[in-house]
Amino acid sequence: MGSHYQQPARGIRKSSPANIVTLIAATPLTLFQRTTAGQNPRTVICRKILAYNNSGADTTFQIGTGLGGAWAPILPPFFIVNGMTDVWPEDEIPEVEVGADLTCQSAVAGVTIQVEVEEIE
Repeated sequence: MGSHYQQPARGIRKSSPANIVTLIAATPLTLFQRTTAGQNPRTVICRKILAYNNSGADTTFQIGTGLGGAWAPILPPFFIVNGMTDVWPEDEIPEVEVGADLTCQSAVAGVTIQVEVEEIE
């Protein structure tokens, strides 16, 4: 008889509060605002990405931190075919823990994204 050991959850799983973000061409938008209340602001790990491309063209989008000129990617680009819905589960996303809000951008308008994150205290 084998024992089934599971790693305890490290943090709290949450979805994008605004539920869905529709991107504007080459403009970073806030995808998930981390919890900053308390003595220790939480860090964030992106665990699941749901995206729909209604832009009229195949494209890529990227998740990062910061807005405007302060935007910096934290994950590699994700390719999405026009008219398609895609889901990237936890095992297909590099585990990057950041102490900032998650933002995202695409070269074209019309990509709709929602994420599930893990917030860690």
